Amino acid sequence: MIDERARHELYRAVEELLGTKTADTLMSLLPPVGWADVATKDDLHQLEARLVTRLDARFVHAEARSDAKFSIVDARFENIDARFARVDTRFSQLEGQIDRSLREQTRTLVLGLVGAMFTMTSLCLGAVALAA
Repeated sequence: MIDERARHELYRAVEELLGTKTADTLMSLLPPVGWADVATKDDLHQLEARLVTRLDARFVHAEARSDAKFSIVDARFENIDARFARVDTRFSQLEGQIDRSLREQTRTLVLGLVGAMFTMTSLCLGAVALAA
């Protein structure tokens, strides 16, 4: 691996053999130290492909988890719908019972009122007959 010390030694050797100007020219043509650490376009494309693959896998996993959770929620809603259907059935039964009870109470009340009216009428006629 080429480091700054190796570059300086190369510069001094070329400077001794070919001169300062030639050594400067040669050193300007060499890539800077750490050039191997610079990413190329190919490196970036490979990184992008790996990231896309990872993201796709995560999205597939997240989608599977959300599908499972939504199926649980759907099952709960179906359970709630079944409960509401049972409640509707019970209300329908109660409604029929309430209707029958109201009819019976109304009939009893009307017959009681008619009976009370006849009784009052009979008492009034009896009182008039006694007074005359």
